[in-house]
Amino acid sequence: MREQLRWEEALRAEVATLRAENEQLRASLARRKEDEQWRAQRQGLVEAELAQLVRLRVASQRLHETLEPRELLDILQDLLVNLVGSEMLGIFELDGPELVLRVSLGIDVERFRRLPLGEDPIGRAVRTGSSWLADLMEEGSPGNRMEGPRACVPLRLGEHVLGMMVLFGLLPHKPRLEPEDRELLELLATEGGRALYCARGIAAGRPS
Repeated sequence: MREQLRWEEALRAEVATLRAENEQLRASLARRKEDEQWRAQRQGLVEAELAQLVRLRVASQRLHETLEPRELLDILQDLLVNLVGSEMLGIFELDGPELVLRVSLGIDVERFRRLPLGEDPIGRAVRTGSSWLADLMEEGSPGNRMEGPRACVPLRLGEHVLGMMVLFGLLPHKPRLEPEDRELLELLATEGGRALYCARGIAAGRPS
């Protein structure tokens, strides 16, 4: 009888040890899983940051490929299409009290050929020198087919506005602008404005 009791006590102790070891293994596996999830999340963030840096670098380099004003505006349009994802846009130059359309995609050229500076978002963006992004930054907004402007980004040299990039819509697979798009648009506003100013100066200095 005593032998049986000792055997049962030993068995219970072994079972308790095994249970404790099992709990330790579970806890270790849980920690490892959390660590793997954190690593995967961190890797995703790093890859997204690298992709954004590449986009900004590509945009900056392309803006210095030419000193021809028209070619520069074509490059800006290409960047807005391929890096921002817009399929309806116009790029304007400021000419006194109005904006003159220079390049466009997917919009009525005659309607937007010359725009007087009013109290609309385009006019306010020209006067303030600040970008206006409307509801393209809002979750779920239908960004691919818009009646009016949804993003107005001034091309500026310091506080001096030289022109305006206006987005009227996005590609069908892109419902809205993301925060990284805002960063890219701001780079285009400053770097594009500087490049346009230089290109204008060189063009003006050429003999006719």
